[in-house]
Amino acid sequence: MDKASTSSANRASFQGNHKTQKSPNNGKAKAKKSPNTDINVADVEMLLNPSSNLTKEQKERRKMMEGFVTKQFERAENESEGSDIDTSASTSNKGKSKAARPTDRKRRLQAEDSPPADANNNNTKNGKDDKVSKESASTQGASATKRKPPRSQGLEHTSPIQVNGKALACPLVRKSLPAAGASGASGPAKSCPLPEKRKSLPAGAAKSKSPVIKQEALEEASNEALEEASNEDQLLAPPKETHKTDSIEEGRRVLQWLLNPIKVNNFFDDFWEHTACVVQRKNPHYYSKLISFKMIDEVLVRHRLDFTINVDVTTYKNGKRETLNPEGRALPPVVWGLYSEGCSIRILNPSTYLGGLRHVCSIMQEFFHCLVGANVYLTPPNSQGFAPHYDDIEAFVIQVEGRKRWRLYEPPSGADQLCRNSSCNFDQEQLGEPILDEVLEAGDLLYFPRGTVHQAITEEEQHSLHITLSVYQQQAYANLLEKLMPIVLKKAIKQSVALRRGLPLHTFHVLGEAQRANRSDSRNQLVENVQKLVTKHLMPSAQDIDEAVDQLAKKFQHEALPPIILPEEQVRTVFGSRSTADEQGNAICDYEFDTKTSVRLLRANILRLVTEEDGSVRIYHHVDNGFEYCKYEPIFMEILPEEAAAVELLISAYPYYLTVGQLPLDSAARKVEVVTALWERGLLMTENPFK
Repeated sequence: MDKASTSSANRASFQGNHKTQKSPNNGKAKAKKSPNTDINVADVEMLLNPSSNLTKEQKERRKMMEGFVTKQFERAENESEGSDIDTSASTSNKGKSKAARPTDRKRRLQAEDSPPADANNNNTKNGKDDKVSKESASTQGASATKRKPPRSQGLEHTSPIQVNGKALACPLVRKSLPAAGASGASGPAKSCPLPEKRKSLPAGAAKSKSPVIKQEALEEASNEALEEASNEDQLLAPPKETHKTDSIEEGRRVLQWLLNPIKVNNFFDDFWEHTACVVQRKNPHYYSKLISFKMIDEVLVRHRLDFTINVDVTTYKNGKRETLNPEGRALPPVVWGLYSEGCSIRILNPSTYLGGLRHVCSIMQEFFHCLVGANVYLTPPNSQGFAPHYDDIEAFVIQVEGRKRWRLYEPPSGADQLCRNSSCNFDQEQLGEPILDEVLEAGDLLYFPRGTVHQAITEEEQHSLHITLSVYQQQAYANLLEKLMPIVLKKAIKQSVALRRGLPLHTFHVLGEAQRANRSDSRNQLVENVQKLVTKHLMPSAQDIDEAVDQLAKKFQHEALPPIILPEEQVRTVFGSRSTADEQGNAICDYEFDTKTSVRLLRANILRLVTEEDGSVRIYHHVDNGFEYCKYEPIFMEILPEEAAAVELLISAYPYYLTVGQLPLDSAARKVEVVTALWERGLLMTENPFK
């Protein structure tokens, strides 16, 4: 992201010093301050918005105030290093001032400086609330030492929040907006506070397993693994002999790059669909090539993105979630103007416009055998864009820039675990105690399963830019059964006379909601008969399940991103073919197949062979899909039933090449014809280029 403007940087520096002066350690400094150094609204305007039209007295006053702010900041920095050490630490730890997480130190200062607030962010003043506030501040202050440390994957400490004028802030501040602290101007919008924590879990509720892995795990990783994990170019460098790689293994490699140093197998054993985990790297550039503020600005300029379709503008203030989308195209001045006013920006289909991100999604979809989607969220400092909610996806949160505090909660009920649909917005009072409360920094990763309630907020001096990768939406056993049971029932009806017999005349009088209290023999007999019919005739066969999986896989072919064709692949596929014309104007192709030509599928999941209900055989594929979600109707090519065996052999042989002559077809001419048709559709790749 571009550095903040001078006025924004000065504002960050001034606010940071002003906050530090509230610390008890600054009492002496405050007592020594002369009357001439009292800061008023005019001074703030003069510091943040310097003008050449100042009187001599104003210029001298401004110079004095700049020196005063600089000295105060230096004093605050020195004092914060010495005064923030946890007093409960042992004498042997006195010299280790960085042992406490800087984020915890920041939260303690905020808890001491800020008045208590209710669920709607209204300040309270009665004695009872003051007592709660003190208890809350005390609890947060002691959390770093008294509670069991959260198990995080990565380095032990997070970076301190910068307040020295270099902190990343809003990249565009409207001149028409009043300066912070000016008369009549409201300060930064506050998000809803944390919900009041339960003193104990409800009776019968088991305490959840800590959702993050131990910090020490990274230290146990080998130096070789750490070097691999810190190499952000690893993703962009294609493997040797790309045309021989297995696309599923490539998807695993990219997932490993995301999760490093967690091994993929360990991830699926310990976390997948079970609990959350955090990876902390201390490498702010790890994901920086995927997206940046500059990239977003260029996308808005070069492409037409429309509000609501491609871009959402959202806020969550005082417990109320709002979408503030204007109409029409999302042009940069409008987007950044709303962002500067404290709104969050969500881009719904960034992989359409960003090649690097699209590459990640298209490779990972080979491993997960489903669409891998992406949303981008840009949030200004001290803001929250969305209310607490849960989603119907497995979420990988990739922190690219800035910092963001995430709080996760257990699914509200058992029916919400691994949910199939996203929830409505929750009120803060509906939430219990967070199962995870962590600050993600640039280069960090957070995973959590579908059904996990979550909310996130930026800190006062830090914006946030993150990507959420979504996988396994509508990919459950339930989705398979929804495809399977109609197939089973239709076949059973054809084969069983018993299922085609008429219902007894008295059925409506003994069955139904109004008849549940009826305990007659007729009712019991009918219930038993229906259960027997289901048990006897509706048990799916292996063939039925195959058909249902094919129908489910057709959905993937319709939704999937088209493959990214690498240079080594291009010269071996139709995408690198160029035709010329002879003197008579006849087209001459630069390729010609024979029985010795070696071929294989372009990707493991590039196509799906499906026998439809009417007996036709189709090959569904996603080579020609658009970058937008389901932009076109499902794409397929129809083949003869006797040609299906050749396609099946190509599928089973992947990732190895086989010669055209090995295909199980009647004649050499037929073999060449089938391979040529598949290659011309972009589904096959030759072992050697034709040129």
